[in-house]
Amino acid sequence: MPTDAKRQAVSQLVDMLRASSALAVADYRGLTVSEMHTVRKTLRANGVRLQVAKNRLLKKAADEAGLEELKPLLAGPTAIAGTSGDEVSLARALQEAFRPYKVVTLRGGLLAGQPISATDLGRLANLPSREVLLGRLAGGMVAPLAGMASVLAANLRNLVGVLNAVAEHKRQTEVAAPADLAEREKRAEQTQQPEPTEPTDQAEPTDQAEPTEQPTTTKESE
Repeated sequence: MPTDAKRQAVSQLVDMLRASSALAVADYRGLTVSEMHTVRKTLRANGVRLQVAKNRLLKKAADEAGLEELKPLLAGPTAIAGTSGDEVSLARALQEAFRPYKVVTLRGGLLAGQPISATDLGRLANLPSREVLLGRLAGGMVAPLAGMASVLAANLRNLVGVLNAVAEHKRQTEVAAPADLAEREKRAEQTQQPEPTEPTDQAEPTDQAEPTEQPTTTKESE
């Protein structure tokens, strides 16, 4: 029959497993008590919790937490580390804490409920932190957006320039239209006005012929 102490231990392990976004399992055999204390302190400073428990209790806790994938890693002296923060920070913290102790070996772990090997944990430790990766991702997203904004701004400037040119041309046309109309009317009036004609020489009146005297005839008297 499980004792109350074991039930409490399993309950605490279940809470830890459920609260962790990343887990790592290590074989800690060969560490002294003082060395284990130093490892715990180093991990705690990096937001990582280290728990040492019997595999039987860990397997029961894994069942209750719904983490069946964790059970194949639970063989031999087991220490399980978990964090609710950055997965990369977990791998780095483990690397830093276990570096002085060559006797400690990583077996693997879980990331977001998916199994990960010890080799992958080591590679993960060499990646930039989540904040740096998110910053790079955001920078990669912002750069195209900034370029698009520049293109749109240039197009808008070009459009404004075209509209201003059209407006200026229209204004000049409207100003010139009355003057052109007046000029055309003036030319039309000049075209319709008859040109002055030079006076023609009139024939001078000729002297009327003086009446000729008709010869008179005398009737001879018989």
